[in-house]
Amino acid sequence: MGKAMRLSSHKRFAKLAACALLAACAVHVPALLLAQNSSPDAHTIIPTTPPAPADSAHRGHWDFGAQVGYSMEYGMDWHEVSHIQMLIAQPQIGFIVRDFQRSPLRRFEIIDEGILGGAVHPRAAYLAGDALIFRFSGKEHGRWVPFLDAGAGVQRTPLSKYVPEVNGFTQFTPQGGFGLEYFARPQRALVFEWRTLHMSNADLVPPNMGFNSSMITIGFRWLRR
Repeated sequence: MGKAMRLSSHKRFAKLAACALLAACAVHVPALLLAQNSSPDAHTIIPTTPPAPADSAHRGHWDFGAQVGYSMEYGMDWHEVSHIQMLIAQPQIGFIVRDFQRSPLRRFEIIDEGILGGAVHPRAAYLAGDALIFRFSGKEHGRWVPFLDAGAGVQRTPLSKYVPEVNGFTQFTPQGGFGLEYFARPQRALVFEWRTLHMSNADLVPPNMGFNSSMITIGFRWLRR
């Protein structure tokens, strides 16, 4: 009789222990899962640096563009007497050599720039050639990106028939300037630029006086990923 009572007591204790264990699981397991979902893991690395803007990560990629420009002779030197004015179209293909993430200089780019157009004053004369431009872009200011350009080109023109400043058909054009890109979309930008441009024949045909002009351009760029 005593043995039967002890077995019954053990069974009741086992049932109570099982119920307590189930109750504890029901309370603590959901709380544990919720804590895991809401708290970062101890080994998770939280980034502290924001991602680069969409227009910055283009190292090793090509971009395309075109611009039109108007150029006027300075007329500041004694031999600059013709008031030469030119209209120029410039198709472009560029290669982004390097991006700099922790520097005021954010990008270095090499641009191959065609030269198509002509003088419109004092006489009409075509221009056709090519220029190699080195572009250094600065830090983004919202949608605006400032840049500096420096380079040189060579072109063919009969302008020397009409003005005394140049001689021969082959002319060289060292040039440089600054501008702004406005990114209407992450990979699409309007480009506004001013350049100073020199034209002469590098003593291929004397006399080689040459002339200097101020050029403004407007265009667009399409950056490819």
